[in-house]
Amino acid sequence: MKFLKNIKKTSPIKSWVTLLLLGAITFTITSSSDDEAVDPSTSVEAESGWLIGYRTNTPQGRIWYMEVNEELPAETNQANAVEIGLNGDIFTFEGGIWTWNGDAATITKWEVDRTTLEFSVSGLLSLASSGISGNAPNIFFSETLAFVSSLAEGIVVEWNPSTMEIIELHEVDPLPDLGASFSFYTEQVLYPTSDGKIMMPIVFPPPNSTDEFPNPPGAMMAVFDPVTSSIVYNRDNRMIANHSTLMPDPTDGTFYMVPNFANSYWDPYFDLTGQPVPYGVLRINQDGSFDPNFFVDLTDFVDITFLRSQFFVFDQKFVFSYLDAADYQHPDSYGDRFASFGLTADIIIVDLVTGEVSDFAGFNGSGFDAAFFLDTVDGINYFSGFNAATEQGGLLIQNGTDALPTVTIHNGNNDFQAVSRLW
Repeated sequence: MKFLKNIKKTSPIKSWVTLLLLGAITFTITSSSDDEAVDPSTSVEAESGWLIGYRTNTPQGRIWYMEVNEELPAETNQANAVEIGLNGDIFTFEGGIWTWNGDAATITKWEVDRTTLEFSVSGLLSLASSGISGNAPNIFFSETLAFVSSLAEGIVVEWNPSTMEIIELHEVDPLPDLGASFSFYTEQVLYPTSDGKIMMPIVFPPPNSTDEFPNPPGAMMAVFDPVTSSIVYNRDNRMIANHSTLMPDPTDGTFYMVPNFANSYWDPYFDLTGQPVPYGVLRINQDGSFDPNFFVDLTDFVDITFLRSQFFVFDQKFVFSYLDAADYQHPDSYGDRFASFGLTADIIIVDLVTGEVSDFAGFNGSGFDAAFFLDTVDGINYFSGFNAATEQGGLLIQNGTDALPTVTIHNGNNDFQAVSRLW
């Protein structure tokens, strides 16, 4: 891979960017500046600009970074990256970049110089008055229309990414009371429907104590209509709970709802007699409803005792890793349930149509044993890979169900969170 060319070498410096909007808000930015002034007449624009965003584990927590290179680099360069902070997120759309600060409840708009590839702040929007903070999933419909949600608060913010203004605050019915206490209960990723609405998978794990049970249990999908400012919570009682993201099948555009890894902790510690199964796969209609004519129980084909990771669906084939019931028994204590994460899991492919099971060899030689979908860029699907033993992350390219070649390595003991070609 080639790095940026025709640009003078730069040295990283730390700078503080202070902006005033509804109060003083401070950003810590790591940037680079030329040792000598660049002569505009001799400077050359980069032919392309690739943004990558990633997290790095530190004693203070997981810190977010983003950097831009002319081509995807062989390895991340944190010294030349912008530090986003601990509680953040990165949004990209049509070559634009925005970041979310969950502590300050602000969205920052960024520009990238096409010659130096330096970042600069070009706008700031505060959502503090809306009541949204912390996790705030976002979706873009156009350069002038986007949404941020917090269903726990019953708020969906409609905003303009170009002018950095709030268009409307939609008050909606908050997440329904399930009669149990959960360690998390929220939406994390937003998806567009075919009719201009927004669908939001709602994730929740088993309750904190074994004598409580959600009422009713079941997979949940919220569908928000921005025209009427209304929301519907669709339920499906064929699976007890779902993963936080949907699995898009790039071969036909179908979305699948798959199990949450925490579903592995229902069966060992709760009585599931008469309850929905923990390892189901559901298909989502284009309007965000559940397809009543499609359901797969993975335990019909594999004896799962722990579902480690859900990777992707490709050509109606679901790739995931798991521990077989013959190889692992859960600890007696509910508090010790996470011991299953320290074991090596098998990675398989289950054909959702035929039920055929086969080994997945896509990580062979890459050094990674887990991956999740990031984004599609120029028709290519990119995944974030991770190796639990080396704590190394990787940016991977999907090649069907055969292989996931590695493009960029990240040695920050965490994963990639964004990839986008800005121009």
